[in-house]
Amino acid sequence: MNWAVIMAGGSGTRFWPESRRHHAKQFLNLFGRKTLIEETFDRIKKVVPVSRILVFTAENKAASTAKLLGVPRSQVIGEPLGRNTAPCAVWAASLILKKDPAAVLGIFPADHFIKDRAAFTKILRVAYEQAAREGMPVTLGIKPDRPHTGYGYLELAEKKATVRGTPVFFLRRFHEKPGLPRARKYFRSKKFLWNAGIFVWRADCLLETARRELPSVFRAAVRIAADGFSQQKIKKIFSRIPHISIDHGMMEKLPRGILTIPASVGWSDVGSWATLRDLLTVDKDKNLSIGTNILVESSGNVVKGSGRPIVAVGLQDHVVVDTEDAVLVCPLSETESIRKIVVELHKRKMHHLL
Repeated sequence: MNWAVIMAGGSGTRFWPESRRHHAKQFLNLFGRKTLIEETFDRIKKVVPVSRILVFTAENKAASTAKLLGVPRSQVIGEPLGRNTAPCAVWAASLILKKDPAAVLGIFPADHFIKDRAAFTKILRVAYEQAAREGMPVTLGIKPDRPHTGYGYLELAEKKATVRGTPVFFLRRFHEKPGLPRARKYFRSKKFLWNAGIFVWRADCLLETARRELPSVFRAAVRIAADGFSQQKIKKIFSRIPHISIDHGMMEKLPRGILTIPASVGWSDVGSWATLRDLLTVDKDKNLSIGTNILVESSGNVVKGSGRPIVAVGLQDHVVVDTEDAVLVCPLSETESIRKIVVELHKRKMHHLL
C-alpha cells in the first residue's frame, strides 16, 4: 500500500521575520489562506489515503500540526532533535513496516510549491508503481529552466520505460551544488535535473539499505520504533545518531540502482523572499506587493505588510517585510543572507525576535 511521510522539521530562517522558532516556514501561508504544509498534505492525499500520511516535525509543534491538518495526533511524530532526513526516513519506515510489510513510502519536504497539481499527481502515481514493482528508490527530478547554483543535480542515464506517457530513467549519479560554469554545462546538456528531495521507496528496501550503509541510524530507529520508550529515552537515543541526509547517507551508495522521473510541474523550493516574485502576480513595475502598500517610482521589489501600509519612493530591487515586532529591509540580491540576521540576534540575545 502507498504511504507517505512529510518532513516538517526545518526552521526556514531565510523567511525571517515571519518565520520564527515557533512559526517555521512550512507554517506560513505565502500563497493564500493555506500554509505550505497544508498545500503539501493536500497534494499527497490525491495518491495516498489520509490515514497513511505521517508527519515528522519538532516535538513542540506536533500537537498543533495535527490540529492544523485535521489528523489524529498519532500520525504526527515529534522529533526530539533535528537530525536531517535520513534518520527521519528510517524511523518512519520502521514504524510503517510494523503495520504494513508491503508498504511503499513517499518522502516529501513540507515547504515546497507545486503549481501543476494534476501533472504532479500523474507522475507520483507512476513513481509509487515503479518503486513497488522494482524495489528501487524513485526520485522526482525537476527539469531546469535555467542554470542554477543553489540546487543539487541528478544526472540521467538510459531510459527504462515510458509509463502512461511518463518517461522513467535510470539515474547515473547525484551531483553537489555546482558553480555557475558547471551549472551552465549541466543545463545545456539536457541530461541533468534539479534534485527536489522527493523520494519514493519500498519501506523494506529503505530499511535494508540503512542497515547496510547507516548501521547506527538503523539500530537507533528500530529501537525508537519499538513501543514503550519514554520521550526522554527517545531523545537520548536520537542524540547519538549522525546528522545526515537521505542523499548522502543512502542514495549515493546505490549507483545505477535508482530510478528518476523528470517533472515539469511548476516546482519551487520557495527558498527565500526573492523567489515569491517568480511565483505570484507582480504589477507593471515588477513589484510584488502584499498588503495595503504604496510604491512610487519603485520597481522589482517584494513588499509585504502586516496591516499598516508600507510607503516607498524610488526603491528598486529590495525586500521589505513588516511584522508586529520587526521590519526587514534587504536588497533582493542578498535574501540568501537573511539567516545571518538570525545569527546576529542570537549573539545579541534578542531571543524574543527568534
